[in-house]
Amino acid sequence: MSQSYRPDTHARDTLERYTGSSISDFGRYVLLVNFPRYVNRFSEITGAPIQSGYWSSAHDRESSTSIINFGVGSPSAGIVTHCLSFLDHIECVLMLGMCGGIDDQLQVGELLIPTASVRDEGTSKHYIPQDVPAQPTFWINRLCEEVIIRETGEDPRSGIMLTTDYRMWEFDAEFIDYILKHRILAIDMEIATLFSVAYAMNLPIGAIMLISDLPLKKGGIKSKERAKEVFDNHAERHITMGLKTLKAVKQGSEKYKTDRSKCEW
Repeated sequence: MSQSYRPDTHARDTLERYTGSSISDFGRYVLLVNFPRYVNRFSEITGAPIQSGYWSSAHDRESSTSIINFGVGSPSAGIVTHCLSFLDHIECVLMLGMCGGIDDQLQVGELLIPTASVRDEGTSKHYIPQDVPAQPTFWINRLCEEVIIRETGEDPRSGIMLTTDYRMWEFDAEFIDYILKHRILAIDMEIATLFSVAYAMNLPIGAIMLISDLPLKKGGIKSKERAKEVFDNHAERHITMGLKTLKAVKQGSEKYKTDRSKCEW
């Protein structure tokens, strides 16, 4: 292997191959999503063309904002976060994901801001010790909360999630008992990985999650039909909150820390 092919070179090459984009396309603000529909809507709003590789992406030069649909699961979450960490100009990464609501008071369509996530997945252990908690960048969390309160007049739910790579856990009574004993608010497949890798690589990150199903309630597991209802009824507000949060990051760049070397976690 050539001595010039360093980790940063490999990360940028990977990002270009996976997104079908050039590194010069990427803005200072990045939305991460799991679904093509979000990229399609971003493209409609901004007029930015969709680019495709293994993942799909779009880049709005006017707002210096990019969106990446990296698919589903911990390994992909680790790859995209690791690669983005080598782009020195990035000021904020925001995940717009969906999760299953565990707390009895949660409802489908509700927005949730994770304050931490239990690391029941296999990727984050390669970046930080297992006893280190997976947490977002706190100033980004504050902005997410401020934007949602301002736009909706409601306080968003926040708390501890669980991230797992166990896809069919809904039918495992022992695993469900573990979730309930730990008072988990919601469950997903990427958040702990994103937070852990971003922490290890000093990348500012936060998340606004959408409750897409209530898997512990009778009839609450997300079917194909219910998934369509979630997209039709709630995805627009979700991506709007994400874009408004990134706008708040830009406007508050003096108030909040955006210097990667001094990032408040």
